[in-house]
Amino acid sequence: MPEQQVEEGAEPLLYAATSPEATAGAYYGPGGRFGLVGPTTTARITRRALDTEANRRLWTESERLTGVALTAAAA
Repeated sequence: MPEQQVEEGAEPLLYAATSPEATAGAYYGPGGRFGLVGPTTTARITRRALDTEANRRLWTESERLTGVALTAAAA
């Protein structure tokens, strides 16, 4: 099973959040074996990730589980 250290696993998130070279709306992830390990690279956004209905359900469930809801005024 592919594995990497915490620092390597957090790298795509930190790159996307802090790098002046990161592109808004892009997706970053590991560029190595099966996209599970390796250095940070621009990754392909899967069709499933672009499913607006699935995204809505995930957001609603996240609000329910955390007890935190985004109000229309805050949006």
